[in-house]
This record gives sequence, structure tokens and C-alpha cells, in this order.
Amino acid sequence: MNPNRLTIFGLILASLVSGALGAIAIQERKTKQVTRVKRPIFTQRDWDGIYFENLFTDGLVGERPTASSPGVASPEANSQLATADEPAMVAGEITWSNLIGRTTIEDEVKAIQKNLTTDISTPVKFKSDYAKAHQSFSMLSMIFGVIREYDTDVRWQDAAASAQTSFERAAANSRVGTSQAFESCKRRAESLAELVRGGKFTGEEPPTETMDWSVVVERAPLMERLGQSMEKLKTLTASKADFTRDAAVVNHEGEMIAAIAAVLTKENMTDADDSGYAEFAAAMQKSALATTTAVKIQDYDAASRAVNGISQSCDNCHSEWR
Repeated sequence: MNPNRLTIFGLILASLVSGALGAIAIQERKTKQVTRVKRPIFTQRDWDGIYFENLFTDGLVGERPTASSPGVASPEANSQLATADEPAMVAGEITWSNLIGRTTIEDEVKAIQKNLTTDISTPVKFKSDYAKAHQSFSMLSMIFGVIREYDTDVRWQDAAASAQTSFERAAANSRVGTSQAFESCKRRAESLAELVRGGKFTGEEPPTETMDWSVVVERAPLMERLGQSMEKLKTLTASKADFTRDAAVVNHEGEMIAAIAAVLTKENMTDADDSGYAEFAAAMQKSALATTTAVKIQDYDAASRAVNGISQSCDNCHSEWR
């Protein structure tokens, strides 16, 4: 064959192949259509309770901490650590702000509210998980009981009496998984969600003028919550890296334990009038407060010892009161 013709034939063949491949690629692009996700629409209500309306009036509360060098404890923190062995206030007139901070109270309520959204989503879900709802409402009753007695301004204080009474009733209703219990608990969970968003709490019962702590919350849910706190604290103080990374969680659980210890020895609570039982609760509370102090001064070793102290006081109490 003539070389020129051979060259022309090769160019024609290459052009045909290139065109065919291009057509296939275009066809593939046409068939692989991607639908964009619709842009979400938000309302003002979706943001209520999430961000501060005014950072300087709502977010910056309390006295400004004393400046110190990184890793060096302030004089106030060293003073707290030095007095860790002094008797802790457990029962009687309690200064709640010394045991549990406003941030811990808010975070605990919000965490429980999220759990309730799942556990009371449908009648079928509630029927299988009503025990979880009972635990949540019991702890809500306790937390809002603390808010009712809190010695300084704290969020939801105006609604505390109505909310505490309502959650006390919800805890009683959620002992069973019936449809009536579901409807009652769902209404109270919705009222809580509205309160957390910044709205008004709608209670179904008139609030009690005074609180009987043995009715506000029983000992069993408190013990279950203590067990959850201890599991977290043991995990988060297993290494210095874990402690440093999740110091805020360590502080939260330490404050929850300190507050629960106080509730356990409130008037009319089971065994609260027994001096031995009160001593165990006081020992647990002291170790819990030592844990939160260790967080403030960023002392991992002190935190580890304090958590071991909490565990030891629990073990001693259980061995005596089983």
C-alpha cells in the first residue's frame, strides 16, 4: 500500500476512535446526574437557648479568676486543695453553689432532654425503654429541686417549682410502659424541650410549696447515676492525656457526685438519719470536691487520687449496707 495512503488511513482510524471515546465520556456524564441538597431553612426559634443573646451579660458570670502562670495553681486553688480533708457539708443547710455549678446544671438538663427525645419518640419505643424515661425524669426532679433551693441566680429558676413537681409526677408515671403513661410523659418531655429552647414551661400540676426530698427522688435512680459518673471518671483519669482532654467532663461528673451526696442525706431520705451512712456520704462528697479542685489546678495526680477516694467510699458503704 502507498505510504501516504497508509498514513491517511491511520489518521482517520485514530480520529474515529477518539470520537467514539469522547461520545462515551459525554454519555457517562449525562447519565451521572447529581441532585443538590436543598438549602435548610431556619427560624429564630431554632436558635433560642443555643447562643447567648448578649455574651457579656449572659456568658460572663461570677468573679474574674486570678491570673497565674500556665500549670501553676492560683493561691485560691491551693487553699481549696489544702482544706480538702475538712468536713464537707452534706445535709442540713446546703450552699448548692459550692457543690454544683450553673454550667453543670444546664448541661445535665440538656443531656437528659436529648435522651428523652429518643426514649419517648413512639409508644413502642416507650414500652421497651420506659425504665430509661423513669431514670431521666427522676434526675430531672432532683436537678430542678436543686434549682429551687439554689443560693444564687441560675437558669430556669422561675420555672423550677412547677418543673420539679411535674417531673416528680412523670417519674412516678413512667414506672410502667402503658399508653396512658406514654402520653403523660411525652407532654412533659415536650414542655422540657420548650423550656430548654428558651420558652415557657407548661406544668400540669400546681407546684408544691415545700419539697419532701424522699418524694422528689428515690435512692435507686441516684445510685444508678452515681454508677454512670464513676464509670466515666475511672476512664477519664486512667491517663494524664485523657484527663487533660476531657477535664470539663471530669469536673461535671465530680460536681454531680457532690450534689447527689448531699441529696442522699436530706431529711426523710432512706437511711439519712444513720450516722454511719452519713459519714460514707460525706467521704464521697469530699473526694468529689477534691476531684473538681484538681481540675481547676490541672493536677492529674490529685484527680486520680480523688477518684480513687470516691470509689473507696462507695465500696465501703456497699460492704456495710448491702
